[in-house]
Amino acid sequence: MKDEIKSRFISNIRLESYKDFVEYKQNIKHSEEYYILLSIFEISLRNSINHYFQKKISKDWFESNILHTDTQQRINESKNKIKQRKEEITHDKLIAELPFGFWTSLFRKSYSNLFRIKDIKYIFPNMPNKDEKLITRQILDKELNKIRKFRNRIFHYEKIINKKEYKNIKEEIELLLLYFDEEIYLFSKELID
Repeated sequence: MKDEIKSRFISNIRLESYKDFVEYKQNIKHSEEYYILLSIFEISLRNSINHYFQKKISKDWFESNILHTDTQQRINESKNKIKQRKEEITHDKLIAELPFGFWTSLFRKSYSNLFRIKDIKYIFPNMPNKDEKLITRQILDKELNKIRKFRNRIFHYEKIINKKEYKNIKEEIELLLLYFDEEIYLFSKELID
């Protein structure tokens, strides 16, 4: 590809973080490998949280007062997007519309009263017992934020290749999928392999 084409359509600023154009192409291919895994993970997380909140709080938990102002704002923004498309706002559409960051933010410290270990165990029913491996809300918050940042890098076409913080990300995502359920983990493996 000619340099002027790279400069015009890809941009020199984007290419600056790569050692050469070959590495840029490798990054695109490497990013593609994670799409299925991230899709299954994101959908599993939001549906597992929703299922639990519907049981714990109510079918209309979005309307409850358990959520902080900034979290409620994200719900309103998502409702507005659905309205702009002239679609009916349903619970299921709202779940699908809410960004991944909405779901991961529910594990932050300010929601510690909402997410105790028993709550987390319902969302991740296949999580090991604390005797086997201690997993807290704080640990999950950190891990989910790492996955969210990784996901956003991929979905915004940024560099993920040769980033040491993402060296074991595939195994980390797969482990959390396994914490949901072995079948959902195997389903992801089947689609990837």
